[in-house]
Amino acid sequence: MNIKENIKTLVIKKPLKLDCGKTINNFPLAYETYGSLNKNKDNAILVFHALTGDQFVTGINPVTKKDGWWSYAVGPNKSIDTNKYFVICANVIGGCMGSFGRCWWIAGRNASFAIY
Repeated sequence: MNIKENIKTLVIKKPLKLDCGKTINNFPLAYETYGSLNKNKDNAILVFHALTGDQFVTGINPVTKKDGWWSYAVGPNKSIDTNKYFVICANVIGGCMGSFGRCWWIAGRNASFAIY
C-alpha cells in the first residue's frame, strides 16, 4: 500500500540521536491538522497519541478508511472544537503511517533502515 499519497510530512533536517545510539537526520515526521490557525496564532492544540495510534485524530483516516481514534472528542462543536481551535497531531517516529520507521527506505542505499 502506498500511504505517502495521503499523508502530510515534514522533513526534520536536524540530527536526532535515538536511545539505541543511532543518529538519524533528514527524516520524515507525518502529521495531520484540523481547523484553522487564527491571526494571532494562539489557538493551536498539539494532540499526542498512544503508541498504537496515528496522526488521524478525527474524520476518516485516508489510509484505513476508518473513523479517527478520537472522533467523538475532536471536531466541529465537540469538546476540542475545530471551529475554534487549530489541532495538530504528529505520528510518532517508528510509526507506520508515514513517519520514519523500521521500514523507511534510505535514499542512495540499496536497503531499508532498521531500528533495533
